[in-house]
Amino acid sequence: MSTENNNLDAINEKRMDIESSINSKQFTSNIVSFIISIITVIIVVLFYFSGSSLILFVCKLAQSNILPTQHNCYPYTEGKPDIQHIKTNIFPTFTDPEMSMKMEFPYDSYNSSNAILDMFREYKNHPDSNFLANYLISIIESLMSFNYSAINIMMNAVNNLPEYLIVWFGPIIIGFLFAFTLLLNFPYLICVWFLNMNWFFKTNANDENVGSPKWRDITIMSPFYWLIGISFIILFTNIFFFGYGFILSMPFLILSYCCLTSLMYKSVLNNKTISSFSLIKDVFKYYKLSIVGIITMSFVSLAFVKLGSIPGILSILATILVYFGIISMDIFKPVAESQLTPSVSYYQAAKKCTFIRPREVKHGFLYNLLFGQKGGSLSKELQNIGKQINK
Repeated sequence: MSTENNNLDAINEKRMDIESSINSKQFTSNIVSFIISIITVIIVVLFYFSGSSLILFVCKLAQSNILPTQHNCYPYTEGKPDIQHIKTNIFPTFTDPEMSMKMEFPYDSYNSSNAILDMFREYKNHPDSNFLANYLISIIESLMSFNYSAINIMMNAVNNLPEYLIVWFGPIIIGFLFAFTLLLNFPYLICVWFLNMNWFFKTNANDENVGSPKWRDITIMSPFYWLIGISFIILFTNIFFFGYGFILSMPFLILSYCCLTSLMYKSVLNNKTISSFSLIKDVFKYYKLSIVGIITMSFVSLAFVKLGSIPGILSILATILVYFGIISMDIFKPVAESQLTPSVSYYQAAKKCTFIRPREVKHGFLYNLLFGQKGGSLSKELQNIGKQINK
């Protein structure tokens, strides 16, 4: 009998050792899972608020109105726009009257440049500029102008929201606006693809290889060149319909380029030159409570889910002790803004482009019916519509 009891005790002891080992491994696994989850939350939160910082930067850029939105202005042409210089509010207080730090975007040589548009402008002004290259350039420039205008209009509208909403929900809002703008690009691409085919009926009459190109219209009185123009229309119509998979990627690439270059501008914050990425540090500083609050709530929730009730309750207790200063940590202590002045207007800066249209030869109805107007004119009219909306 005693032998059987000893065997049962040994079995029970062995079972308890196995269960203890399993529980120990499970607890260790839970701890590892908890740590990985917390690290993931921290990375996601920091990445999210970094995106919010960049969105806030573009909002202030749109209010300053220095994006290349006008097709008749620099950097598309040599005509420099006259842009009202303004200061914008950033990191406003909840006081009465409202105070804020000030941000401004100087329209200097750096902020007025654009690598692709500068290259296109130089080529268009070159004496041996080619009609086919100008046709392709006109399409890309029209899409770029359209997308910069869309960014300018939409981000200026977002800028009128309370700043804390931009920081909290900016990436979500911009996700929808990006998709909406991309959808608008497709019908616009179809318009500029076909309507800029007027370039196929133009020739550069500058034979001296100096000065600017001299564009002349090709008429049916020059049947050889006129048939070449018809051939290019047929060719590029087929390219559009048979190569639409590649062509329809253009709006995404151009919109992405416009968004990326909008982040490359330089601004002045409280008399200090900064970039869009420099602003991330300031957003982390002045919105520290929001960031820490999200991470803390995630920490407590994950403690309950991954570790159980007792560790969850202990995490709440630790948070309370830190919040009320019993445990000396300043993570819940807000950072006060510096160099605050009374808030200024949120109205967008005025922009004016003085464009002298070259004198054109007037043609009869039949000519206009066959050949249309000067290449690219409709795309410019569509941009004018964008300007009116922007106002």
